[in-house]
Amino acid sequence: MSSAPTTQPARRSTRIRAQIPLLVASLDSAVQFSERAHTVVVNTEGCGVRLSRALDAGTPVLLDELPGGNKVRGSVASSVPLGTEGKYWLVGIAFEECGNVWCIQPAPADWGDSQPAGAPTSLPKKKDEWPYALFSNKGEAHPGRK
Repeated sequence: MSSAPTTQPARRSTRIRAQIPLLVASLDSAVQFSERAHTVVVNTEGCGVRLSRALDAGTPVLLDELPGGNKVRGSVASSVPLGTEGKYWLVGIAFEECGNVWCIQPAPADWGDSQPAGAPTSLPKKKDEWPYALFSNKGEAHPGRK
């Protein structure tokens, strides 16, 4: 009896851990939700956002007040509790259209030329902010880790 090793599909674009402020709002009239939040991880296909409640998979959402004045539509892919208290949730959001809505420059090579029109070429560096220019070829960036 032989078993084939299981492999995960390759990620389409590098994930970057980044704390970017945004507004998450439900586009489903049956789900009243709007919250200012921060991302935990981002890429060109979506993001993970820390929210105060879970949202059902498939719920359409709008991410607003993004860098460069961008807005993007997406849908909830998952909601996972953070910790055991149920105070916060990591909500995964998949975009309807892929792109560098985060205005991260320089972007990882696998992000392509997906810079939104009119977006700034670089964001100002702020103290204690994620160092966007450090990337890993292992699928996720981990500055400071060897």
